[in-house]
Amino acid sequence: MELMQPVFDVERRFSRTAAFHWMCTHWKQCFYISAVYVLVVHYIQRKMKERTQFGLRKPLFLWNLTLALFSAVAFYRVGAHFVQEVMRSGWHKTSCSLEWLNGPPGLWSFLFGFAKLPELIDTLFVVLRKQKLMFLHWYHHITVFCYCWYAYVYPHGQGRIFIVMNLFVHSIMYTYYAVRAQGIVKIPRTVNICITTVQLMQMVFGVATFVDAYWMLQNDLPCNVAYHNIIFGILMYFSYAILFAHFFYVNYLKKKSILIEESKVEVSEKKKVD
Repeated sequence: MELMQPVFDVERRFSRTAAFHWMCTHWKQCFYISAVYVLVVHYIQRKMKERTQFGLRKPLFLWNLTLALFSAVAFYRVGAHFVQEVMRSGWHKTSCSLEWLNGPPGLWSFLFGFAKLPELIDTLFVVLRKQKLMFLHWYHHITVFCYCWYAYVYPHGQGRIFIVMNLFVHSIMYTYYAVRAQGIVKIPRTVNICITTVQLMQMVFGVATFVDAYWMLQNDLPCNVAYHNIIFGILMYFSYAILFAHFFYVNYLKKKSILIEESKVEVSEKKKVD
């Protein structure tokens, strides 16, 4: 099976060497940017306590729509290549290969990692609209940002799997945010639950993928992954899994339980009155 060929001119002109050189030169700046990001968003959050919240519905809609479209296109270009390679070479060889760093998937993978920088703007909308800024939100942003830039300089075969998963989830998530920003359609609660469930599944599968990579190294199976990739990856994905599970419990299971209990109390009081 012939693997994906370039479609866009930018894919034909993409140079893995130039992209790698740029990231090698700049990747450590992600730590400084993350520190500034955390300080700025919390500073703005404090200042906003004295101000009226901004609406920003139209900019928020356009921003989320842009990220949704980018995620969908990148998911197709990277994901389709991944599926083709699995069908041609099998799961093990594909998950350990670094071929995806070149050609069309190479371009979109580089853009995926670079996009983690402008995605920090998400938090500005949160604080300017005076919404609740959760630890999960900004922690997830800075750790993904730093890990993606680090992993481009020290690549591993499993990186493409995480890129495909993340792009798939983001194409759904940002579409949902775009629709919600319009405020025209009332989105059922079940949609929120489904999106959070998919996010949680992504984290669990991420941990499992790194465990599989560790097993391959322990059994002397050839695989382009280093132990430091595995250690950082497992710590990151495991922390996400805990935080998303806690979020799911507090916002969906615990609240549902409280609503059920309140409903029972109301029924009981009504019967007493009758």
